[in-house]
Amino acid sequence: MILIGERLRTGLKKRKVKVFLLFLFFSALAWLVNNLSQTFVSNTSFALEYSEPPVDFLLVETPIESIDVRLRAVGFQFMGFELRKQQIKVDLSKISTKGEHYYIAPKVFRKQITNQLSKRMELVQMEDDTLFLNLIKLVSKQVPVRPRTNIDLASNYMLESGVKVVPETVTLRGPKNEVDSITSIRTSYLDLVNLSEDFSQEIALVLPNNLKQSNVKPNAITISGSVYRFSEKVFSVPIQMINVPDNMRVRMFPDIVDILCQGKLTELKSIENTDFRVIGDYNNISAASQNRLPIVLDSFPSSLSKATLQKKEIEFILRRQ
Repeated sequence: MILIGERLRTGLKKRKVKVFLLFLFFSALAWLVNNLSQTFVSNTSFALEYSEPPVDFLLVETPIESIDVRLRAVGFQFMGFELRKQQIKVDLSKISTKGEHYYIAPKVFRKQITNQLSKRMELVQMEDDTLFLNLIKLVSKQVPVRPRTNIDLASNYMLESGVKVVPETVTLRGPKNEVDSITSIRTSYLDLVNLSEDFSQEIALVLPNNLKQSNVKPNAITISGSVYRFSEKVFSVPIQMINVPDNMRVRMFPDIVDILCQGKLTELKSIENTDFRVIGDYNNISAASQNRLPIVLDSFPSSLSKATLQKKEIEFILRRQ
């Protein structure tokens, strides 16, 4: 019986302690809530975020990252500041200028902060220093794009009208000392191997390393091209001798030359021998050695991708009439 009584007394004591601690906790919580609901005047700091710089200007460096202020606010708001710093946006479109100096006056700065506080906060005091800004003037310049490509066509395939770059020029914008030295902008490298079909790829532009505060728009271009399978055909064309005096006659060996042509099959079918002109010039005979005269392909159809003379020179004999 004695042992049971001791256990009951011990249990009652523990229960009293638990009840006491529970009441103490709720009392402390009520006191904390009551105090945090009161209005206080205290110090805190705001993180600053700079935005909306004037058109054609760049903020080179952040003047200050935060500002210390004295506020009138409820305790819960101050506790929130301790958990997460309040952020204030600084509108740089409201700057003032004096010569080449840019600044935000204390009165304007204070108004920007006040406008971003909640209605239950009051800005009591802040630093009255003028906020000076390091801004530089930006200039724009149109520069051509220089694509870097390696296009390896499959056998018997050719590019039609070459590689197309869109756009061919881009706008470079930055400080004058950076932009003035740039004459073109290169692309990243495009490598196409064994190509047998049309292609179109967007390629990023690569800014030179010295462009620290400049940007380019657009920052990517499109490189494209049409690829077709070509055919070959040989045309035999008579050689024309020009500038021959009336009292002279020139015999050519041979007097007909073959031209190897490459192009679309449909184009090759529509071409005649008479569409070519191969000439030798009598005026060059005096400089000819061993009676061998150079000949040139003077004209050929523009629809062909390539036309090649199979002989570069001919032999000749001169006779007076």
